[in-house]
Amino acid sequence: MAAPQSVTSRRLAGSDQKDARVPPSLASSHSGQISFTSSPSPAREGNSTIPPMFMTAVAQIQARSQALLRAAIASERAKLWPKAIEYYRRLLSCLSQRNFPIQYVPGPTCKLLVFETYYHIGVAFQSMHNHQEALEEFSFALETAHIPKNVCQVGCASGSFYQIPVLARRAYSYVKCGKIKEAIRDSTRAVNLDSSNPDVYCIRALVWSSAKEKRRALVDLNASFKLNSSHICTLILRGAILSSLGSLPSEKNKDHEKALVLSWDSKDFCDVEDFYHPKMLSFYDKFLWSLNAFHTITEINLFDGATYAANSNITRDVGQSKKSFRCGSLATYSDNTSLERRKVYTEAVRQSSIGLNGKKDLSSSLTWGFEDEESKSYEANGTRKYSKKPSKPVDWVL
Repeated sequence: MAAPQSVTSRRLAGSDQKDARVPPSLASSHSGQISFTSSPSPAREGNSTIPPMFMTAVAQIQARSQALLRAAIASERAKLWPKAIEYYRRLLSCLSQRNFPIQYVPGPTCKLLVFETYYHIGVAFQSMHNHQEALEEFSFALETAHIPKNVCQVGCASGSFYQIPVLARRAYSYVKCGKIKEAIRDSTRAVNLDSSNPDVYCIRALVWSSAKEKRRALVDLNASFKLNSSHICTLILRGAILSSLGSLPSEKNKDHEKALVLSWDSKDFCDVEDFYHPKMLSFYDKFLWSLNAFHTITEINLFDGATYAANSNITRDVGQSKKSFRCGSLATYSDNTSLERRKVYTEAVRQSSIGLNGKKDLSSSLTWGFEDEESKSYEANGTRKYSKKPSKPVDWVL
């Protein structure tokens, strides 16, 4: 995992079709299900048993969803956050399982779209400094991308790259809500899942620094520096923290000097050292870009990978396609990359349980008398006037 894996690098086939409203053809199936393909086949369509009403119903949902997604993205780009939230909420309502024919079994495109929608609602709330609402949306996104218990829990059988951007963003919101212990937990999970990405170490360093644990923040920043000595975010944060600790002469800061050479924009962020900085949102988007889940679906195709369950008794929650295994048992892989990834993750979890500097629990030694005044102000004056959110995430899971 030499480079950070993002949702962007896992674009699903069929999501870039020019006209997503045209239903694709049907393919042969087994076990009472008929799957869809992207290439037309009149002979197969003639032999299919799928009612026209089913095709029409899904196509109508697809058309409505497409219009809402475009409106949400346009509002997002214009930084009209309340409107973006409204359109994304309406999109989730449109994609609710209850709106589809009971025979419809969603494909990965539909599930990924639901995940991205929750994520972008959370980002919109964060941009409005409404971190309590953002926490709920990021938690919904994680639940949507949840790995079922009958599959490998260390990310071998499912793409953990879906979870890393959400964990990083949720750690930020946890800090702003005064929940430092939860922020440490999420940032540590992100480090364990992508231990070769310097950005995740910066996230945990920001959490430690926000908790006034600057020495521990430096440990993470040094680890990030070893991975990439030209990582701008690491240089900015380490230079700022060392200066605040009085470890550097005021006129000499090699980290900031190098950051300026790499990016002149870093001059505006040389005093950033924790999540409470007023420029944090701009800093995050500019220097932690690998931890953003960008829109990978802009043209919706609800037929892509979906199946028609002719037998109504077939469950829609098809879960993961990979077989489960008993913990501690040997596993075989088609390539060495998957095996190496599992080894790296297992070692990261083991090191995390031991802790830094030989301490077993990094979060237990924190002083919990610390509270965020901004989050108190939000509780007193925060608004919840946006369109109603669902009581639980849409039923589709990745």
